[in-house]
Order: sequence, then structure tokens, then C-alpha cells
Amino acid sequence: MKFKINIIVFFVLMFSTGGNGQDNPSITLGNGFSLMPKVIYISSATLQLFPFSNDLFERSITEELSGGYGYGIAFRKKLLREDLSFGLSTEYIKIVDSELTQTFDNDTVRYRARVTEELSMIPIELTGYFNIPNFSEDLKIYLGGGVGVYFGDRKRTVINVESKTISKQAGFSFVVLSGIEYYFTKAVSMVFEMRFRQAEYKVRSEYPVSNIKINGTTFPLEKNLNSKIFVDGLKLGLGLAYNF
Repeated sequence: MKFKINIIVFFVLMFSTGGNGQDNPSITLGNGFSLMPKVIYISSATLQLFPFSNDLFERSITEELSGGYGYGIAFRKKLLREDLSFGLSTEYIKIVDSELTQTFDNDTVRYRARVTEELSMIPIELTGYFNIPNFSEDLKIYLGGGVGVYFGDRKRTVINVESKTISKQAGFSFVVLSGIEYYFTKAVSMVFEMRFRQAEYKVRSEYPVSNIKINGTTFPLEKNLNSKIFVDGLKLGLGLAYNF
């Protein structure tokens, strides 16, 4: 989290120095309307395994998941002034981490079983964009922020036993972003963007069985899974915008 805050402060300090003394900024972030498909990379996610436990130690147990990929689309519209735009975007993001393990033991034996976590998330975000002045006509740099609602699912597989979703609850988060947009023509531009958010949602799921057999030994398997998921890693997006 400290790393994310340092990056945000760096961008604000670096870009804000170029905004003094210019009263008529150029038209940026597209000529009125902009439609942009994009591909996405998420650096990491965090899974809180027992968020509703009465035990403080259990509530603090988390799993760190590797990054994932996705795709999305964003719609932007210039409003109020030439350097200010507002946008609505949505994405589909998937993270699959098969490098996790879970320990099963009894009085005589202990096994570490391979676990696969699969997360999927669909965010809907409303954001504002402010273009930083004093750059070239072809290259625009912007800062922004907004709010989002996040819908998602989780699937956990232990050996060959896969969890089934019972219910899902969406979450909300603030968004901070920065980006660079390069114009090939007035109508076509390429956008590279970074977003920082604490996207979260909740999933209640369960295993179809209450026991699992490993190498001939049967172990109890906790049937109910109530989890809170944070897709809070750095989000990088690369898109091709059509401006009209």
C-alpha cells in the first residue's frame, strides 16, 4: 500500500508543476467522445479466508494470489471545459493461481495438497480525467479518479474437489488513475493507463463433500467457505481509442 501511495504522490508532484500559467488548455482526451477497447493486467489479489470469524487470528489469515489478465471497454465524454472529461468503463478480469497448498493432518500423517484459486471480477467505474497541459499536440498526460462497484466470483479446487458458489455480494471502492495518450491521428490514439483501487467483493461458497481422500487416508474438509476478495494490485491497461 505504501508503494502505491508513493507512486500517486510522485505523479501529482511531477505533473502539477506544468499546470501553472496556462488559462486555455488544448482539447484533450479525445474530441468530445471516445470509445476505447483495452487489455488489462492486474499484478496481484488478496483473499481473506475467514473474514466473519469471531477469532481475531482467523480473521487475519489471508492468501496472496498471483496476477491475472482481462479485457474491457471505456467510454469518455469531454464536459464543462476543454481539459476535463468523464468516463464510464467496465472490464472482465480473471486470476488463476495453482501454486497454493493446503495442509491436512490427523494424529498420524500430514499431507500438503495442491490448491487452485480462480477469481473473476467485473468492475463498473465512473471516473473523471484532467489533462495536464504543456505537452505536445500528439502526446497527452492525464490524472483522474472516481468510484467503482465490483462484482465477482471465486472458485477453490482442492485436488479434484471444486467449490460451488452459493451467494455473492458486490463491493465499492475509490479509484485513482494516471495515463498517457498518444494520437496517431485526431481520430485514433493509443492509451496506457495505471489504476489504483481497493476493489473488493464477498463470496459464500461450499464444497459438495465434507471429506477428502488423499493417498488412501480420509480427512475432514471444511464444507462452508465465506471469503472476502481484494483485487487490490496495480492495474495496467493498454487501449486503442476511437475519438469522435
